[in-house]
Amino acid sequence: MRTCSRGLVIVFVVSLLASLTATSGLADDKPTIAVLTLSAQSLRGRTVEGLFDMLAYHGYVDAAEIADFAYNEDFEGEHLDIIWRDAGFDLPTVNIMVEEALDRGADILVTLTTNVTLTAVKGALESGIEPPPLVIFAIVTAPYSAGVAEAPCVKPPNVVGSHARVSYEDMVGLVPLLDPDADLIGSFATPARTATVIGVERIKGYAAELGIDVETASWVTAADGVVGAETLIDKGVDMFVSIGYPESLPAIVEAANVSGIPIVTSTMSYLPTGAHVVSGFYSYYEEGQIIGRMLVAQLQGILEPERTAIHADTAVTIALNLDSIAEGGIEIPAELMERADFVFENGESSEEFVKPEYADLGAEERRDELTDFLGALHCTDEMIAEQLAQLEADQ
Repeated sequence: MRTCSRGLVIVFVVSLLASLTATSGLADDKPTIAVLTLSAQSLRGRTVEGLFDMLAYHGYVDAAEIADFAYNEDFEGEHLDIIWRDAGFDLPTVNIMVEEALDRGADILVTLTTNVTLTAVKGALESGIEPPPLVIFAIVTAPYSAGVAEAPCVKPPNVVGSHARVSYEDMVGLVPLLDPDADLIGSFATPARTATVIGVERIKGYAAELGIDVETASWVTAADGVVGAETLIDKGVDMFVSIGYPESLPAIVEAANVSGIPIVTSTMSYLPTGAHVVSGFYSYYEEGQIIGRMLVAQLQGILEPERTAIHADTAVTIALNLDSIAEGGIEIPAELMERADFVFENGESSEEFVKPEYADLGAEERRDELTDFLGALHCTDEMIAEQLAQLEADQ
């Protein structure tokens, strides 16, 4: 269900198309950026790292400042201040930290994950601040279904970001490869994580095309997840396929291994926890670079948020946990082994994460890079009109 108001978006789009002005730079005093996340655990930390590296590349922070930065502590730098907040997977805390950031006068809200982004967009638009603070988001797997935006160029004018696209078709397509006779799979969802609810519906759609039924287990607490997994096993599911799993995933892995049931997901952070097969988004560091460029462009006064499309990452990475696969006695076809980008074996990952090198360019050349980046995301009148028309046709 979309929560983004169509009328609100159209009013914004029409008014902005009628009279567009270049985005002015921020005030002369130091800007304040709030970095807000549902949790910085695991791979999301790479996104924050990519963000800071891009700020450093453009001279907004230096190596010493990055070294001094600590999660869960505010950051006061020479050129900008950062309010850092981590909700620790607690949804009530998400509301509190967004309200605090707005009350403290944050100029820009950088948000990671769907729930935090939805709360920040709503809070910014309802804050009474004119213009509303800019929201730059990342690690959002379903910005359109969740209601962050309606289309890449149809969105509130203070919202930009990067869509961490999950290829449900690719993920569900692994089911017949792992088990050609599979006709029933289990999935997990919790109302506390909007992306999981949307994910189950997308999984059902692609599974139906393959003639596969889907049973769903809902969880609120970690214990619910274990009970849900056992219930799904009792119903005879051939495997688990889900973008989200409860915090009790280790116990679910144990139950699945006893029954020889593969666990498939699109979330790479579940791999070391025991998920057997991961097929999905893995460009966490690159996400940080992308939103970092958007942030720098805003700081330099060259970002036009209302004219900047939502970026989309379409890369798919496949990884296998060979330890868990062996424990469950699960057979992995040779084709899937060949397609794997890396594996987790003997408690270690074969992945070699290497940061990209940043070219030693002058300020003008770096600015040209930003201009080219923004040009590739520019929303023309025609693009906006086409997307609005498609939205109306899809109703």
